[in-house]
Amino acid sequence: MKYTCWGAAKQVTGSMHLLELESGYTILIDCGIDYEDKTNKEINAKFPFNAKDIDVLLLTHAHIDHSGNIPNLVKHGFRGEIICTEPTSYLLEKLWVDSVNIQNNNSNRKKSVKLYGFNEVKKANEQVLTVNYYERHELNNEVAFTMYEAGHIIGAASIRFEIQEGRETKIIGFTGDLGNPGSKLIVDAKPMEGLHALISETTYGNREHKETRSPEELLLEQVTAACIKQEGRLIIPAFSVGRTQAILFTLKKLFSEGKLPPIRVFADSPLALASNNIHNKFTDYLNDEARNYQNGEGSLFDFKSLYLVEDKSDVEDMELYRDSCIIVSSAGMLEGGRIQHHISDHVQNPLCTILIAGFCSPGTLGAQLLEGKSSIRIKGDDKYVFAKILQTDVFSAHPDTIGLQDYFKASDSNELKKVFFVHGEEEAMYDLKNVLSSDFQEKVEIPGRGEEYYL
Repeated sequence: MKYTCWGAAKQVTGSMHLLELESGYTILIDCGIDYEDKTNKEINAKFPFNAKDIDVLLLTHAHIDHSGNIPNLVKHGFRGEIICTEPTSYLLEKLWVDSVNIQNNNSNRKKSVKLYGFNEVKKANEQVLTVNYYERHELNNEVAFTMYEAGHIIGAASIRFEIQEGRETKIIGFTGDLGNPGSKLIVDAKPMEGLHALISETTYGNREHKETRSPEELLLEQVTAACIKQEGRLIIPAFSVGRTQAILFTLKKLFSEGKLPPIRVFADSPLALASNNIHNKFTDYLNDEARNYQNGEGSLFDFKSLYLVEDKSDVEDMELYRDSCIIVSSAGMLEGGRIQHHISDHVQNPLCTILIAGFCSPGTLGAQLLEGKSSIRIKGDDKYVFAKILQTDVFSAHPDTIGLQDYFKASDSNELKKVFFVHGEEEAMYDLKNVLSSDFQEKVEIPGRGEEYYL
């Protein structure tokens, strides 16, 4: 069979992997939006293959850099099943609609390629088929797969394929995005066994998580400094799915335990609110801490000082609010979403603290702030940066280099012949490769976009 990495090759976004069997059967794993290739304006609009030739699409999780271009694939003629876990399917319904709204807003403000509309989203949802973790499913008489817990966000999966070619059965594993062990909400990732080839994410391939404080300690300290010791505001850009829930869960615990006064918390992301409901619905996909807390409290995220921003009047109330407050808004890398309004309004405010709670790909607005730029261009205007810019990895949804090395050790065997590093910066991939054992290094390939490998 032939493996081609069409996305997240030597970068983090735009995951898209193609398996072509000798029989002609074709499998696509993930189909995400590429946020990093600024030189090719049609990188997301066009596909490097005929969408009609894809027999089936297996999706590791709902984040837009993995799922966001699926309706466009449908627009181009893909008619196969889209297979994922049930929580992922619920998230897709919300994320794809949100993606259309963002595209519509962008096309109204500037020249940009509109990838798809609500009609394609409807068609894509109709093609979704859900499966459970650890159930073996046969796609045909030569391909079976099993989804494993990946630990990244609710419903995230690693995928283990069993592919019969001639007299051989080849076991191919795709990690998808792995979670950071000890997540506030999600069960830890489970390695796949008996692999002949592994395609693995490497987001933090050359970095160790630096934060030694717990999420509770970190937020208590930051809220105290930003909102209690001064009349300021703490703005936390966060992905709507996963990180926002971890932050709200941590804040709820701090408020319920009386460690913080009733400071107003604005959750400004309709998509995050929908994601909250999905987390409360699919408690079987959460870890013991989260399930036990929900059993005692009834909800993981609701608390008295939480203000949900759902409509125009809520937005007006938030904009008129002048006391100290916390704003949690999407998106995490500051590329689009409501967070841009908050950054635009407050980046010049020296009493504002912007706490970036995760990875920001090079070139994104979040990365520019972290680089210490004295000014940024946002929403068509140049703004000086007077706000305090901080970063933490305590809410990271990816393993660091130590976590990745542990995962590889758990996955390694005499049968494992090839390991492909994807979904990471090129430098991080090579740094990670160099700290692995010499035997493991010989197995590692770092594919470029469109490079083909025979497995």
